[in-house]
Amino acid sequence: MATDFDLALDYWNATLQNIVTKKPALATFAYRKWPLFNIFFQNAKKEKGGDSLEGHITMDSEGNAKLVGIWDQDNIIKKNINRKYTAFWRQAKGGMLWNLMETSINAGLQKIYDVLETQYNSAMKDILEAIYLSLITGPTSASDFESPNSINTWLRVGTASSTGGWTGYQSRYNDGSTPGAAYDTAGLTSSSSVNPGWASYYADHLGNIDESLLTLLDTAVRKLAFQAPQVPNVKAIGTELGLGLADFSMYTSDNVIKKLNTFYVKSDDNMGYRPDSHYGVPTFRSIPFSYVDLFDTARTSLYGTDPIFGINHSQLYPIIHQDWNFEELSGVDPTRAVVMQKLIYVRYQMWCENPQDAGFLISQHPSS
Repeated sequence: MATDFDLALDYWNATLQNIVTKKPALATFAYRKWPLFNIFFQNAKKEKGGDSLEGHITMDSEGNAKLVGIWDQDNIIKKNINRKYTAFWRQAKGGMLWNLMETSINAGLQKIYDVLETQYNSAMKDILEAIYLSLITGPTSASDFESPNSINTWLRVGTASSTGGWTGYQSRYNDGSTPGAAYDTAGLTSSSSVNPGWASYYADHLGNIDESLLTLLDTAVRKLAFQAPQVPNVKAIGTELGLGLADFSMYTSDNVIKKLNTFYVKSDDNMGYRPDSHYGVPTFRSIPFSYVDLFDTARTSLYGTDPIFGINHSQLYPIIHQDWNFEELSGVDPTRAVVMQKLIYVRYQMWCENPQDAGFLISQHPSS
């Protein structure tokens, strides 16, 4: 015969499983305000196995391709032009507790369901907010074995006062210095003379959110071959021919968006006839600027002030370990026999196929 303890445990497990089924880990409840998080994790890739991620990139040319005559001799050479880069998995953890005695106190199925749903939502909110912040912050030092790579790891601050170019040679630690201590991105050295193809694109807007910023954007968007979102073929949606997420997106702060809106208004002679044209979400070449609340905070160790990240999501994306994709583990609290705990684990890393093509960073340089 089942004891009260067994029945309470059955209620707990069955009710929570129903909640989890109805609310997958990445379901949106408050995250409509998080375009950066939503697009990144909807575009996440899954991998299984290995203690680290490994990529390979070609940094040079062997020079074997040429136009030749029909009697020219073959002269094929071999150079060591391929480079390897790595990143170790990182983990995020969240959890919730449930006292089995509350099953008796909260009599009634709906009441039990409501209590568990509230606790589950709270647990998921905590872990998702931690992951959201990690998209921006990154490691604090060489001995930081907990923080994953961030957007700043791959799209880096470059030369101060630069009007645009591939000068983001090294990543920066989020260590509180201005800027943060430099380190080789994913273990691969880069400079103007060594592996320059590993650098990312950077421009310094010097705090000027005006016409000069549009010039920097114009150059960056053109050189990175950014394109406006395409309208999908309705008949092809859900097939291999349907267009998926927008590959190219831009993310920035509230200050940049407000000042660009004001600038566009003043620049438009027809403003009086179209009062709604330049308020809301500004665009550049039909690519919208998505607001990211984290960018309202200046981070002088990383990107500086008022950043604009242009991201090619086909090149820069999270990878989630297939076995630890918001994996849930249940157990009894070791010090309290009537208290159950559910732990939620995510093993992931921010990954980039090629920083040179992954996007751009335009900001007020930390040193400016």
